[in-house]
Amino acid sequence: MDNVATVNGAYEAFGRGDVASVLDALADDVEWTSPLTLPHGGQFRGKSGVGEFFQGIGALWTSLQLEIRGVTALSADSVIGVVTATGELRSGGPAGYGAAHVFTLADGKVTGFREYVDLDKPLS
Repeated sequence: MDNVATVNGAYEAFGRGDVASVLDALADDVEWTSPLTLPHGGQFRGKSGVGEFFQGIGALWTSLQLEIRGVTALSADSVIGVVTATGELRSGGPAGYGAAHVFTLADGKVTGFREYVDLDKPLS
């Protein structure tokens, strides 16, 4: 499977709520970073850490959907996904943001993820 297909598969799994399949796409020592302007943001390491990231999404959002705007290879080992996230925060109603996700891959597994968002203030 090529790297773009791996990332698309992870997005599809997230869309159907299949976090286990998302975690299967990750290397054991994955580095995962989401900005602290997001309520579920932080730095996470390893599959268990990324599992905590997804638990945070479940705890803080009643719903969160991604509209995938595009996924393309940047280089032999990196892929970018451009998304729009919309949902409902448990603490404050509807919320959303645009983001670019940069994935680093090796041997068909995601080894790094960094999320970049454009927000004027933190979501809360």
